[in-house]
Amino acid sequence: MTGVKALQGQDLRRSGAARMLWWFFGLLWRERPLAVAINVAATAVQGLIPAVQLLITQRLLDTVAGMAGGAGGVRDMAVWIAALAGVSAFQALLESERQTARALLRERAGLRLQHLVIEKSGKVPLEEFELPAFHDRLQRARQAATWRSFFIFESALSAAQTLVHLVSFLVLLVQAHAALPLVLAAGAAPSLLTHLRRGEEQYALRRRQTPAQRRVDYLVQLLTDRDAAKELRLYQLGRFLIDEWHRAALALRDERLRLARSQQLRIGAARAWGVLSLAGAVALLLWRAVEGVVSLGGFVALMQAATGFQGQLVAVLRQVGSLYEESLYLSDLKAFVEYERVEEGREPAAAGQPCRIDFENVSFAYPGGPEVLKDLSFTIYPGEKVALIGTNGAGKTTLVKLLLGLYQPTRGRILIDGKDLRTLDPEGHRRLAAAVFQDYLRYQLTARDNVGFGQVERLDDDPAIRDAVDKAGAGAVLEQLPSGLDTTLGRTFEGGKDLSGGQWQKLAIARAYFRDARILVLDEPTAALDARAELEVFEQFRALAGQRTAVFVSHRMASARIADRILVLEAGRLIENGSHEELLAKGGEYARMFEMQARWYRSGAPGGAAASGGPSSEQEARGGEHG
Repeated sequence: MTGVKALQGQDLRRSGAARMLWWFFGLLWRERPLAVAINVAATAVQGLIPAVQLLITQRLLDTVAGMAGGAGGVRDMAVWIAALAGVSAFQALLESERQTARALLRERAGLRLQHLVIEKSGKVPLEEFELPAFHDRLQRARQAATWRSFFIFESALSAAQTLVHLVSFLVLLVQAHAALPLVLAAGAAPSLLTHLRRGEEQYALRRRQTPAQRRVDYLVQLLTDRDAAKELRLYQLGRFLIDEWHRAALALRDERLRLARSQQLRIGAARAWGVLSLAGAVALLLWRAVEGVVSLGGFVALMQAATGFQGQLVAVLRQVGSLYEESLYLSDLKAFVEYERVEEGREPAAAGQPCRIDFENVSFAYPGGPEVLKDLSFTIYPGEKVALIGTNGAGKTTLVKLLLGLYQPTRGRILIDGKDLRTLDPEGHRRLAAAVFQDYLRYQLTARDNVGFGQVERLDDDPAIRDAVDKAGAGAVLEQLPSGLDTTLGRTFEGGKDLSGGQWQKLAIARAYFRDARILVLDEPTAALDARAELEVFEQFRALAGQRTAVFVSHRMASARIADRILVLEAGRLIENGSHEELLAKGGEYARMFEMQARWYRSGAPGGAAASGGPSSEQEARGGEHG
């Protein structure tokens, strides 16, 4: 059973809160044991201070009363005043130390929990990211790891401190009358049920609102995103999207307010019951005072103790409810970081040689969806250059992700040099592959990072980085940068130098060349290039691939023509497999697509090669002079 399902099946009431608290305290202890110890010790001592202050106050009042009757003196009064001041000063110093330790612990805990979420996100199978439910879980985990995580620790310390208060007040009250604590406890009992129910309702609402909250967050991101700004202005979408955001945000707020109002009614009723019980306790104390059982100072101290006892009892019950609520949020974090569906292959991948790739009856479906690849069987031989051709939605990119080990087949198997890809160490296999995807990243970092991330261990190898840049045809791009490789790219940070789409593309290709890979993949990364430039990129890609196995995806037939072999996909099935000449002779789908594109260019279609300065007429479709 996965971590998510196992945790969802648990009873998360009191025992669940205790488990979450124990798990979180263990994590904090491993991070900063001294800071945890200081917080716990300071909390225990601070819990005793109010009772000590009450006792000193009682002695001070009795001393003053005695002085009025001729007993005691100024010296005794000064001693008790000094003691009260000393305890208060000690309390202030202790609180200062505790706050320092707490701030350190909060920062370290936040970083550690965010690290756990980030690390787990990197291990979750890639197809999980296609599911909205996964993004809901991820958002709840991220929230718990940032602004909610430390609440449970602080609530636990507050509850512990309040319990110490309660015990110290209890000792004082029992001396006056054993029934006093019982009367006050009866008044506070409804608060426990009220706050437990409140915690459940708050968590259930937040969980239910996660998809809608993600939409609100997305609208905020869209409205403040640089890349979206031009289209929002062109189509005058700003006001429309702001109104959409406002409506969605208000709907969430109103739902939370409705719940808060109903909860406050219950909390108010519980407090009213508590006031009645406090009145009963005061009546009992007055009766004991009239009987002469307690002195004036004792009566004042006991009145304060009774008020403090009930206030602290209500507080600890509220904190128990808060602990319960926070444990539910923390369970989302714990479930995410303990999620068990991770990639577990351990066999090392062979390095330093081109590889053979066999797809044996491979099918793939995204979780909860239909099959997008169906019963694929083919072989890519060592050092072979293969083109994937097909219409949009045919499954080309999904096939590439399977080949790279980013997805695992739903049925069938993929063999790398005869070894099932599932058994190979996933990181080791990917370390020997390089790819440029359609949606390649534009790192808003330095030019060095944008290329060197292909093999981050060699990030300082300037000659190798420059060689990869030259191979990708990006040498001119580098020459234009004011600080060369150390120039920050993009507009996200101050002083960044933005690039054109084609320039970003060349750096992405350089990133792939920089990697010492035995499998090279280009997944339609050349959309920002014209027809001639794309053909040059693919020809250069073929030449630079050398003896390595290479796969590239393109819509342009001329680019496919330079491959050793072409695989044609349609609706997730492999319908044709052969060289350019073989597939033309066959007169099937590839030949039809090839001829259709040739006619498109002959007709001088807008945006065609002729319009962009590339090869004219059939040259682009048939390879022209580049063939």
